[in-house]
Amino acid sequence: MKKIFWMTLPALSLILAACGVSAPAATPPPSAAPTVESAPSGLLLTGGVVASAEAQPAQETQMSFAISAPVKEVLVEKGDLVKAGQPLITLYTPDLEGEVTRAELAAKAGELEYSYWIPRRWDRPPERRQQAEAEWNQTKLTLEVARASLAQSTIYAPFDSTVVDVSVQFGEMAQTGQVVITLADLAHMQIETTDLSERDVPSVQIGQTANVYLEALDITVTGKVTKISPMSETVGGDVVYPVTIELDEQPEGLLWGMSAEVEVVE
Repeated sequence: MKKIFWMTLPALSLILAACGVSAPAATPPPSAAPTVESAPSGLLLTGGVVASAEAQPAQETQMSFAISAPVKEVLVEKGDLVKAGQPLITLYTPDLEGEVTRAELAAKAGELEYSYWIPRRWDRPPERRQQAEAEWNQTKLTLEVARASLAQSTIYAPFDSTVVDVSVQFGEMAQTGQVVITLADLAHMQIETTDLSERDVPSVQIGQTANVYLEALDITVTGKVTKISPMSETVGGDVVYPVTIELDEQPEGLLWGMSAEVEVVE
């Protein structure tokens, strides 16, 4: 059957031609549309320098103790808002507390001794008063050192911030240099480029305006270039320079690490 079918096709074509009926022409395949390089979604380019970026807090710190001791108190939790100078974590250090108490008593005694030798009568020699003053000054110095040592048993917030992570708990031994808490200023986010090449960085200047498209929020905001890293980084074999952009206004919902596309307007 297959053989007969293919043999009859030429005959059918001849019959159609004789009758003035032409066979339908084959439809040519559609031509491929030209490729057009488009801007990142939501970012209308104006001819400036374009780079990928991500949101970062204006300040961030990982804090640790300079001494080793058991954790006495953890005064905050992850997500808490803290003020500069607020105590966050304390260690159990009875020896240091005892040193402060003894130094305070010695300083008080030194002050009384010095006061006794202040000349009110002619029978109190000035050299004895000078010796008492020197001894009192030494006790005050010892007290300052003891208080400074005790202060190392408490971590205080260095700036207004949010507690991002707490990695110790009550009773646990905190080791010297171990990161126990992480803070970040999430109320003041900034944008940092991740792939601005060495070819483009000469065109970027501090103070230039930047348009920032935040992918997760699907909005475009404006800002200004506030910092250009003097040191390069290598990303995928390419030399790049991180550039920091301060937003004119922080949009609601902006979170640490969100992706962005940036155009620095020349």
